[in-house]
Amino acid sequence: MPPSTPVVFMCGVTGNQGEALAKELLRLGWNVRATVRDLEAPKVKALRAAGLQPILGDWDDDEALRIGLSGCTKLFLNTVTTVDDLDRERRQAARIINAAKAAGVQQVVSSTSLGVSLFKATGHLQDVLEPGTHLYDIIEVKHDIEAMVRAGGFASHALLRPGLFMSNFLSPSLEAAYAEIATRGTWTTVLRADARLGLVDHEDIARAAAACFRDPERASSFSSFFSSGGSGSGSGSGAAVGIVSEFLTPQETLDRLAHAAGRRPGELRAVCLDADDAARLPPAAFRYPNSLGDRCFEYMPELVDARDMAALVPSPTSFREFLEREKDRVGRVRCDDCN
Repeated sequence: MPPSTPVVFMCGVTGNQGEALAKELLRLGWNVRATVRDLEAPKVKALRAAGLQPILGDWDDDEALRIGLSGCTKLFLNTVTTVDDLDRERRQAARIINAAKAAGVQQVVSSTSLGVSLFKATGHLQDVLEPGTHLYDIIEVKHDIEAMVRAGGFASHALLRPGLFMSNFLSPSLEAAYAEIATRGTWTTVLRADARLGLVDHEDIARAAAACFRDPERASSFSSFFSSGGSGSGSGSGAAVGIVSEFLTPQETLDRLAHAAGRRPGELRAVCLDADDAARLPPAAFRYPNSLGDRCFEYMPELVDARDMAALVPSPTSFREFLEREKDRVGRVRCDDCN
């Protein structure tokens, strides 16, 4: 192995964004490692054929992490929310980061959430993310993970903050998180009708991560309003960048999904609740995953610096292009009001 060839340890290679990034880095001829729970899983076998070096284990397995990270210079940190044990993600991230530090990793690219930009925000965004909600608790974990990366002493880091995943509107995620759309053709939401949702293609996240890995200096020089670079002890150099491929209203989102599913525009309808109706909903109605959304989603456009996004992904994927590319995963949607 040439000494100049980067060695990257990746989290989540069987997930959408992890798989996309693994393929991108393998195409570059880089060495990619990852822990996997099943060496015979179809995605693992396909990636292995492309050059992935899988290690049997998971993020709770210190020895598997030690083996996987040994000799690596770069880390893609992409942990997953465990709905019934939110602290598990925090524990796993700490274990991965500690193993990366012990292995001498120099660069970390982390994928968290656009919502982190609202955590402990100031000014008119100060109270947008409401404490005590399930979403707040999820974002708090993501925020803490970013803090661990910043304090890790790595030479450079990039904190990618993706918006709402376009893949949420594909099967089987649609049936799980947006069952109302799949079964009735309506989307009841607390969002305003004119709210612009920041949708993101997981392949655009992969492109952004690959760009950061290839040019660590660029990753640490963004001027985003929500820059997380610092000069404190162990902070290294880095930045946070909001990642959104396209902004669409709820109805525009449904119109594009309707077209992909063979429906006419308007056959899938967004039902936007007013503030009074939303206030009468029980807290359990907002437990993740859910289709109601959260009012804080309406602030997504303020959390993305278009110049930073364009520097990483010059030609982001539109939702229409995404649905065409992923047409085999577009589920059937029922419409109660359609013929």
